[in-house]
Amino acid sequence: MRTIRYLIMVNAKRREDIIYLLKYLQKLLDSDLDKRLAEQDLTGQQGRILFYINKEVNCLGHEVHQNDIEREYHLSKSTVSGIVKRLEKKEIITIEKQHPYAILKPTDKGCAIIEHVHIHKDETINRLTKNLTDKEKQEIVRLLNKLIDNMGGGIEICGRK
Repeated sequence: MRTIRYLIMVNAKRREDIIYLLKYLQKLLDSDLDKRLAEQDLTGQQGRILFYINKEVNCLGHEVHQNDIEREYHLSKSTVSGIVKRLEKKEIITIEKQHPYAILKPTDKGCAIIEHVHIHKDETINRLTKNLTDKEKQEIVRLLNKLIDNMGGGIEICGRK
């Protein structure tokens, strides 16, 4: 009986814990993204790396090398090498061999996958906010931006919001 009361109390506190709620929501959103990527025969990690390459190349005009991905995602050289080889084999990115580093770029197929995921992102947003008024949606965005600012973060936006 004591265990049940403890679990009820813990769950009640979690429903009020901002960090727990944000992490849980992120977990749900990551799961949704992973499903969308799986429809395109990609893992979550492959999709995130494809999005990173696209953002750097097509939005910011930067060259992307494997070591950039290693640094950005804190992954080992062998892990990134395997992911990049699989993305190239699936014809989602190209690898232009140039000394001393290879340059990674998304292909047309890679860009089509990104567009597919963006279209479904709109569906996810609609599902996420389906019982909220426009005013409540604006308030959530305002408060989330305030929390981000409080933590010293900034948001990079490229292409779609």
